[in-house]
Amino acid sequence: MFGYTKAFVPNLRFREYDKYKAYYCGVCKAMGKLLGQGARISLTYESATLAMLVDYCSYEGELPIKKGRCGIHPGKAHPYFYSTPGIVYAARVNIMLSALAAEDNVADKGSIKSRAALALWKKGRKRSQASYPELYDYINGNLTELRELEKENCSDIDDFAAPFGRILGRVFTVDGLVSETYADTLNRLGTALGKWIMLIDALDDRVKDRKKGNYNIYNTILGEGKTGENEELVRVRCLLEADNCWQELKRLRASSGRTPDADTEGFMDNLFGEGLPYIDRSVNEKAAGGRSEEANGSV
Repeated sequence: MFGYTKAFVPNLRFREYDKYKAYYCGVCKAMGKLLGQGARISLTYESATLAMLVDYCSYEGELPIKKGRCGIHPGKAHPYFYSTPGIVYAARVNIMLSALAAEDNVADKGSIKSRAALALWKKGRKRSQASYPELYDYINGNLTELRELEKENCSDIDDFAAPFGRILGRVFTVDGLVSETYADTLNRLGTALGKWIMLIDALDDRVKDRKKGNYNIYNTILGEGKTGENEELVRVRCLLEADNCWQELKRLRASSGRTPDADTEGFMDNLFGEGLPYIDRSVNEKAAGGRSEEANGSV
């Protein structure tokens, strides 16, 4: 369910992309330092976005920056931010979400890959849980609810999307790290993003889940139908959640009252205004192609 929150890179300025990369590398480095090197393979695009948003709402002044190499890029040192509130928080939240999602995969599908990942993430998961025990329990409770909805073959799209929406709403609220001025808007932004991720992930997996006999909200709602009014309504709902993210971002900026940060704001504008709709269109096109092949018997 992770990895969909991507900017539309062709329309990014170099400074905007460089800042995002410095956050992405910074979260990765922080996970290695705070949670063990094995935690770094859980890195997601969503964690870098979270780190940027938290610092945008809580950090004033120049961001501390270093240069360093890593196993993925050993030939050249890359700049990265470090030790900001957003980076430390995002690193810990990332491993909690990844570990709990992997645990679900083991419980539901007996995934060997997820079982191996859990062994690598054991130390990081324990440390993150100790840092944010209430958040850990909240995430775990909602993932349990989601798993029960899947077992019941839930056919209500609002019920299906709600648990992960609540998770990211709570994660983006960042209790104690940002001013209450931002709390409501961040909660709505995270909630909309969580719902969008669930819907786009389900659409992306629709054909695969049908083949394997796995639960998928789209297959449950639409059945064997390939096109038509119902499918269009589901697609529009996915786009609506992406637009909700964009609208909440604009509200966040309007309420900030802080010195403008052109690079962060430019990146976030691209991410929520262009990136999510682009991913949405791409996944829809892929899903439509997969359903066409399935109908022709080539899948």
